[in-house]
Amino acid sequence: MRSGSPGFVGQRLKEGREVRQLTAGNLADLSGVAASTISSYEKGHSTPSPAVFDKLCSVLKFKPAFFFRPVEDLGRERIVFERSRVATTKMARTRARHRLTWLQEILKYLGQFARFPEVDVPEIAHSEWRSMSDEAIEDVAIQTRRAWKLGDGPISNMTLLAENHGVIAVKIRMHTPKLDAFAAWDERSKRPYIVLGDDGQSAFRSRFNVGHELGHLILHRDVSAAEFNTKAIFNLIEAQADRFASAFLTPAPSFSSDFTRPTLEAFRILKTKWGTSVKMMIHRAHDLEIIDKEEARRLYISYNRRGWNSLEPFDDVEPFEEPRLVRRVFEFLEANDIIERSQLAAALPFNQEDVERLANLPEGYFGELNEQSDVWQFIDDLTAEFPE
Repeated sequence: MRSGSPGFVGQRLKEGREVRQLTAGNLADLSGVAASTISSYEKGHSTPSPAVFDKLCSVLKFKPAFFFRPVEDLGRERIVFERSRVATTKMARTRARHRLTWLQEILKYLGQFARFPEVDVPEIAHSEWRSMSDEAIEDVAIQTRRAWKLGDGPISNMTLLAENHGVIAVKIRMHTPKLDAFAAWDERSKRPYIVLGDDGQSAFRSRFNVGHELGHLILHRDVSAAEFNTKAIFNLIEAQADRFASAFLTPAPSFSSDFTRPTLEAFRILKTKWGTSVKMMIHRAHDLEIIDKEEARRLYISYNRRGWNSLEPFDDVEPFEEPRLVRRVFEFLEANDIIERSQLAAALPFNQEDVERLANLPEGYFGELNEQSDVWQFIDDLTAEFPE
């Protein structure tokens, strides 16, 4: 008979450890047990004694309830479309995926009390992605604009646009500059998610990331896990999502008509209108054959000489688009006396600061209810002690 902590879910320990950026050996050192013991807990072969369990809660900064919450069956293997996957560490990707799962659990709970916008993401060309030409992708972008009644002009707020059409968008700190954003479909709720990084990129790049991930959600829903994990397919769908984002943000007819001469100054002026980076617009102009390869090369050389590869004009002053939907659901529930903050804090098994970060709530939203404060400073400290 097992002894220790009946009902303890080993998989929760593993995901909690990975989110806190610790190896089994790191956690063993901090908890005063052997690494093999941590492994035994995670595999469900044994459970921690009450004293060790308390230590694990303290070290990982989780409420006890977290470790007794069953892990839901996600159905078929979920594909998470990640930017810069090759350059990103496995631990960073795993950590981000766990936090996406937590967000889905939070929204499932909130869905008992509030309705989210209906999902209105066009179902276009799912099965045709393997053979889609650039022209076909341009057409999908145009069809999406038509379905959302956008016309052919600039889009004022990409994040709000996605949210208004049923996409759950959040911004979280990835703890790595190499993971810009990722997207996934929750096949249980049939709802799409876009998770944006909050690690120092510009507002213009973040807008492009929304378009890129939207491209994945529309074009690549039928990509299998086996296909996605092959380098050739990964590179193909990344290029397709980039093309979709460019076409969606800067429709060919209206973008082309804005050109007078292909200079960096002209692109700098257009940047404030279209809300996209100069570098992206140079690439777009070449794709549309507004400029030839030699003109693009000269522009890139001048671009690098000006130091714009590190900081383009307006990058340091343009405000970021902030996701609003999930935060507003929390605010709606409280403002209408549907459920109090203390009830939310008690019902959700996560550290309250984790919930604040995942839901884009103001820091300290749960106030004194948050008994384990400054968890993300804690993570930074651990990263310094136990680098990846």
